[in-house]
Amino acid sequence: MTGSESSRDGDSFFEFLSRTADGMRLPAYEYLYSLLDRTATVLENEFTVYRPDYTNGGERKAGSLLDFKNEVQLPLVIVPDLHARPNFLLNLYNFQLPRDFTGGTAAVTVGAALESGKIRVVCVGDALHSELRGFSRWMSAREEFHNSDYTGYFMSQEMAEGLSLAIIVMESKCRWVSRFHFLKGNHENITNREGGGDHPFCKFADEGQMVKDFMITKYGDDILYLYSCVEDALPLAAVFPQCVISHAEPLRAFSREELISARDHAEIVHGLTWTSNGEARDDSVMTMLKTLLGPEAARSSYYFAGHRPVTGNYALRQNGKFIQIHNPSLQNVALVYTDRIFNPDTDIHSVG
Repeated sequence: MTGSESSRDGDSFFEFLSRTADGMRLPAYEYLYSLLDRTATVLENEFTVYRPDYTNGGERKAGSLLDFKNEVQLPLVIVPDLHARPNFLLNLYNFQLPRDFTGGTAAVTVGAALESGKIRVVCVGDALHSELRGFSRWMSAREEFHNSDYTGYFMSQEMAEGLSLAIIVMESKCRWVSRFHFLKGNHENITNREGGGDHPFCKFADEGQMVKDFMITKYGDDILYLYSCVEDALPLAAVFPQCVISHAEPLRAFSREELISARDHAEIVHGLTWTSNGEARDDSVMTMLKTLLGPEAARSSYYFAGHRPVTGNYALRQNGKFIQIHNPSLQNVALVYTDRIFNPDTDIHSVG
């Protein structure tokens, strides 16, 4: 499935996204059910040249690797962890790209470039949980939770932000199937399960369980299940001629074949979504760059991820080949040109 999957024209689509981001209201059951079902269908049937499939137990599945090395080369925008920030994506779509990025005669916004097929966007994951930004709200929501009020005022505010962001992500995926991509992060675990490379999430409060209980209480088991289907169908890594991307630093060097079938291997899911600083093998990044891009291209390429927060615009690890770009206080994105080597000092831009 390629091209626009939305019946809205461009103007009405972006107006809808703007209302979603600004209103930050909890979605109606019927709309959320329909959108989750539509998104899961798109992801589960994304059998394309850029998303090779594999077979497990006789079942054909969309692989966990996006491979654009042999596709028409387009400039790439890499978006770090989103964490319930719907205005981050809205600001991105309104951001005016440098004129030389798309090679046009006039500057265009990210949204316009997506509409016209001039760029690709890859988000590294983590749609839900406001984390430190919402610390006081989490503390208040925890009190509600302890009083068995699973859909109280503060938790509803948290989920209105998180689901507004998730709606923009899913609508974007359904509209720009081959050009907009969202990778699975460690926060993509709506059922708060332990297993399959996922782990329950608890940082300031009991966020993972609180979100699960909110979803069941507010929307029921069907919505929770459909949301988990979307998460399970997300890719885990992306490869381009200039770079490799995953949510977290790769725990070890994974082969192309392992990346394609990663969703069925807990160790690989964990190793691409949960790795802490200092935990990965020293050679994991360079080995993967050489394996996936070739020794020649690996010298001028980088591996991008989010997951661990940085101060400033970026942090370098693994002899400068691994670039972390997730600063929770900023709305920064990395612009990867098709015709020159990425420079972290000039090619990371604030969109809001």
